[in-house]
Amino acid sequence: MTDLPQPAKRSRTKTVVRVVGLVVALALCIAFLVPRAGDIAEAFTRQEPLTLVAALVAGALATYITFLSWRALMSGAGHHIPIGAAQRVFFLSQIGKYIPGSVWPIVAQADLGREHRVPAARSVAVGMLTLLISCGAGVSVAAVTIPFVQPDAFARYWFVVLLVPIVLAALHPAVLRFGLRLASKVTRRDLGTIDLGIGAIARAFGWAALAWVVFGVHIVLVLAPLGHVDLRVTTLTIGAYALAWLVGFLVFFLPAGLGGREAVLTALLTAGVPLGASAAVSVAVMSRVLLTVVDLVFAGAAVLGERRRRAATRARTPGTP
Repeated sequence: MTDLPQPAKRSRTKTVVRVVGLVVALALCIAFLVPRAGDIAEAFTRQEPLTLVAALVAGALATYITFLSWRALMSGAGHHIPIGAAQRVFFLSQIGKYIPGSVWPIVAQADLGREHRVPAARSVAVGMLTLLISCGAGVSVAAVTIPFVQPDAFARYWFVVLLVPIVLAALHPAVLRFGLRLASKVTRRDLGTIDLGIGAIARAFGWAALAWVVFGVHIVLVLAPLGHVDLRVTTLTIGAYALAWLVGFLVFFLPAGLGGREAVLTALLTAGVPLGASAAVSVAVMSRVLLTVVDLVFAGAAVLGERRRRAATRARTPGTP
């Protein structure tokens, strides 16, 4: 039997590594959710079908808007990946966030991006900037919503508002270039060669801020069957989810911030809506389940799209088995 050519061996090895990574991510996600099956079942009993479907759609829309933020930066960096290919890279990489550590989606993007002639270092830089801009937009959304939803909130949280100009200054292209040069020294990779204009950064920030608003609407729809919803509650919920996600992101040793996000969201909903503790937990758990379903659906669509692409490539290449 003849040995496989080296490119074929590398391709099969890469496929195995990707499959193993995907299985590990899914296993960790399931390992967190299974012990909470009782809470999940109870959360479903509190929901209404119409608002549940609407919340799922809102979660999917917010997730897709997050992709648009990443794509704005990738295009600004000079890599105009076709929309279908870009979706496959982004959504398949997002399963990596269920592995403990916040870097795995970026690692996956670096691997998948190579197939579209995006250098790994460039993918890492864009991934890092996407997270930075998403965090910055989240801080801004939280800062301009939470302090104003209760009469005494501004007196207690006035300092949060001061974060907004700091965040906006940190997103200036010159500051970002300095940050990338600093990251280059730490990672020993050339991450500082991206010349992003203010337009690309503004578009990415705008998409990210819109994503936080839509994520907040997603929470409002989950909350609607359980409590009174008005403009104040909606405003609070938008900021609460942004703040809860940021805390979940900082708890990097948990897959996708599992537990950290729910704890903060539950506390904010309990105090701010106000909502009973069990109802607040139900909202947090149901949101997590719905957004996990969204991640899995998008990733599954990405896998199917990749299989169709490879099948079409083989069909166009004579002599390909």
